[in-house]
Amino acid sequence: MIYRAVLICVAGALAASLLGGRPEMKLGVTIAAGLCAAMLCLDGLRDGARTLQALSRQAGLEDGCAAAMLKATGVAMLAEFGAQLCRDAGESALAGRVEMAGRVTLMGIALPLLSGLTGRLCALLP
Repeated sequence: MIYRAVLICVAGALAASLLGGRPEMKLGVTIAAGLCAAMLCLDGLRDGARTLQALSRQAGLEDGCAAAMLKATGVAMLAEFGAQLCRDAGESALAGRVEMAGRVTLMGIALPLLSGLTGRLCALLP
């Protein structure tokens, strides 16, 4: 946890020092720091995925439900990361498109779950 905070602070200070002179270097520092911070979070993500799978087994959910939740989490994180990179590069319009693509992808992941839920609800009705 502390390593991530120190990395982000150092990258922020370095990016701020590059603010006036070399904007392309600032973007490179921002991307590199973001990727390093994401790599440092992988252990926590693995633990979260294992916990989610264990909880879904205990609840008696199908494996497809847990997989869909993990996919949705990954898509949401990647879309947010990509949108922030676009904003850092000064491309706010492109950031909006990245967020929209993430939402559409999430909807595609959720549709089979919603279909299964609707089927189960209809089976409960007399």
